Amino acid sequence: MRVLIALILVLSHLVSSEKKLIIKEKTISVSGQTSLGSFKCDYLNQGFKDTLFINSAQSREPIVFDIPVHEFGCGNFLLNKDFRKTIKADEYPHAKVRVNNLQTKGKDYTCDVLVNIVGKRLHYKALHLSNGGKQLKGEIVINFDELGLEPPKKLGGLIKVEDKLALEIKLGF
Repeated sequence: MRVLIALILVLSHLVSSEKKLIIKEKTISVSGQTSLGSFKCDYLNQGFKDTLFINSAQSREPIVFDIPVHEFGCGNFLLNKDFRKTIKADEYPHAKVRVNNLQTKGKDYTCDVLVNIVGKRLHYKALHLSNGGKQLKGEIVINFDELGLEPPKKLGGLIKVEDKLALEIKLGF
């Protein structure tokens, strides 16, 4: 009888600690520095609903960002063109970001992220996501050499892009 009561308590704890987070907006931003200043390119997907399970004891479906690279906006057509050329948009027209295993960590969260861009797969375990009330936000710093790319240069090397790119993931709920 005690074993049955203990089992019921453990199961009720597992069930009660699992929560759902309804995601209504996904934003991916890529930013970096050049010798002239900074740049930022965004992809926004809104008007849908997706579910992330928090503290799930079971394996659940991840949220997958299937990003048409041509839909990144960098502010003007010249920057858009340069960005698409740099990340080989014609050869790799889609990038994917997969988010799963969302866990609470105080008022914030952690999750596992898989990034598939320019044919490279990068995996990040327990990425910190800050909780901004109605949005979770995490950042990954990626070097061009991790992607097998060279930082672009313009005007004979007068304008250079630094080797690091910041990939920011925002999940609005």
